[in-house]
Amino acid sequence: MAVLGNFVQLVEGIPKRMRFTYHRIVQRTITDPTIRGPKMVNVLEFNVSEEDGQAVNKSYSVTSEKHAQQLAPFLDGRTYLGRLVTITMHGKGFLREYTVKIE
Repeated sequence: MAVLGNFVQLVEGIPKRMRFTYHRIVQRTITDPTIRGPKMVNVLEFNVSEEDGQAVNKSYSVTSEKHAQQLAPFLDGRTYLGRLVTITMHGKGFLREYTVKIE
């Protein structure tokens, strides 16, 4: 269990239900697992107001381009507002996939 709980964490195979209030694209330095060195990447980051039915103030970050494309249709006009977003992660590493359902 996270001590600070600032970020939403996904667990493989367990759906995570969230409500987003805002999004932005930010640059972050990450450690690239291939070269094991620092790399600057763009990250799609959402403010999360609800997680699994509980009020929260957290962030959900997306570094996967494929996963970002699943959420892209809802970014213009912030059409995700007021909607429940359910994300389930499957697999590990480069084989990781995400299932996204927006109600």
